[in-house]
Amino acid sequence: MHVRLIPLLLAVPALGTLAIPPAKAQDATVTQPTSDNEQVIGMAAQLESRYPGGGGSRFAPMPVFSLQHGVLFADQEHGAGLQFQLGPVFTLSQSVAYDFGRVDHDSRWRSGSTRLAGMGQVPDAFTSHTMLEAQFTPWLSVSAEAERTLRQSAPRTQFHLGTELGLFQTAHDGMAVDVDAWWGDAHYNQAWFGVTQAQAARSDFAPFQADAGLYAGSLGLGWEHKFDTHWTSTTQLTSTRYGGQVQGSPLLVRRTEPGAVWAITYTY
Repeated sequence: MHVRLIPLLLAVPALGTLAIPPAKAQDATVTQPTSDNEQVIGMAAQLESRYPGGGGSRFAPMPVFSLQHGVLFADQEHGAGLQFQLGPVFTLSQSVAYDFGRVDHDSRWRSGSTRLAGMGQVPDAFTSHTMLEAQFTPWLSVSAEAERTLRQSAPRTQFHLGTELGLFQTAHDGMAVDVDAWWGDAHYNQAWFGVTQAQAARSDFAPFQADAGLYAGSLGLGWEHKFDTHWTSTTQLTSTRYGGQVQGSPLLVRRTEPGAVWAITYTY
């Protein structure tokens, strides 16, 4: 059994899809199918901040799914696309998903807070995801991913590098540690963490220019329990640290944010 941690969509704009990000409610996948034709569906409960670095917390129930048929796949983190096995180690995938952006008021399903009043929106957009994953051993995998918006009026690109280390696994239980880092281009970091002169005039924030570079890192601990051949529960705790090019952003209430997800899934 291979433990696949659930990305926190709304905890970090990334995670946008992934609802989103860290920066996407950001914004979750479930245990990945183990064959070329398999479907996983379920529900998750997520505790997250209202927007990346915004502090506070909200409870968000959400459906989770991971579907695969040959090279075709779909999940709620990466959307729908194609996945190719490149030998015994590497997997390459290309997909299209949706980033819900951020609003400047409280929302049940989008990243945002009334604290951001006057900031306007981080525009929503379809996104292109390209990911290369290497499964070096049953307990060690490394992945690299590039995500860019497909909306010319709202260009932004982020990059993600992740490592998953399995701690133990039995017939019914598995535990893994996930270490991740996120980088954004100047458009991405400015959209999520910057404050323009016009935004400063409409809000309570001072201007802030966010350049391209590292914006967040996270550490996650996941536990997966298989009740039988169909039912599985997954619990994940994460801590996300915002810094690098965005550490001086006035939008950050807390530079370090905790997160939690619990999911129950059915495989058929």
